[in-house]
Amino acid sequence: MSVLAWLTGCSGTDVLNALGRAPHYQSATDIAYGQHPRQTLDIYSPRSDANGCTVMFVYGGSWDSGKKEQYGFVGAALARKGYTVIVPDYRLYPEVTYPAFVQDIAKAIASEKVQNLLAGKPLVLMGHSAGAMIAGLISYDPEYLQAEGLSREQIARYISLAGPHDYFLPTEKPQWTRIFGEDQNRQVDALTVNHIHPNNPPTLILHGADDETVTPKSALSLEKKLREARVEVTQKTYEGVSHVKLVAAMGRPLGFLAPTTEDIDTFLQPLCAE
Repeated sequence: MSVLAWLTGCSGTDVLNALGRAPHYQSATDIAYGQHPRQTLDIYSPRSDANGCTVMFVYGGSWDSGKKEQYGFVGAALARKGYTVIVPDYRLYPEVTYPAFVQDIAKAIASEKVQNLLAGKPLVLMGHSAGAMIAGLISYDPEYLQAEGLSREQIARYISLAGPHDYFLPTEKPQWTRIFGEDQNRQVDALTVNHIHPNNPPTLILHGADDETVTPKSALSLEKKLREARVEVTQKTYEGVSHVKLVAAMGRPLGFLAPTTEDIDTFLQPLCAE
């Protein structure tokens, strides 16, 4: 579930990050939001013409891999559109199991640095793959932010890129059983579709029709349940787009793969241009 599976591994994201650099944004790196070495975040800010929204992007990696430095191209893509972007690291399996990595992202949101950055402005949670599941749980299940003294209402919008929401548990994969446990109630709790309420934030669901890692069924299932709850939702499935290409399309030279960045911007403009 990681973008590293494409473009010959780490060198591929290095290329995207290098090509994404431009004078239109600035970055601050390795800002601590907790005591653990992986509880740090990077911030990408537009130098001018900033709009009214901050986006926190949670990367994927099957809950056991990934690091924020690999996703600078995502921060750059949205910063060029005028968004302030936060990319946090979080603890991974085998050091932790569910729900510790979800709790880490809630902790990042509650940190003094992020709260000062927001200053009452809307926060958008966005994630790719496993990161979309993490961001979805925080957006839909109030317990994570409440544990940090915050309200779920702080999340103004939620964006899912190729997120696993409805079907990966229960599982026959020993690794996922070790991450999420064998308790059925615990597994049910980990599925985004089991936290749908009429007060969920407006949601954008983007998926690739050729995604074999997380099939488009996940996107359609989430959309269906949100519509049943009368939650505002936009769902788009891109033909010819795979799991990794969906997010790689945000890299500066790869926009031809899918209109990922443009559709995110269109979805957020009514909120962020206010």
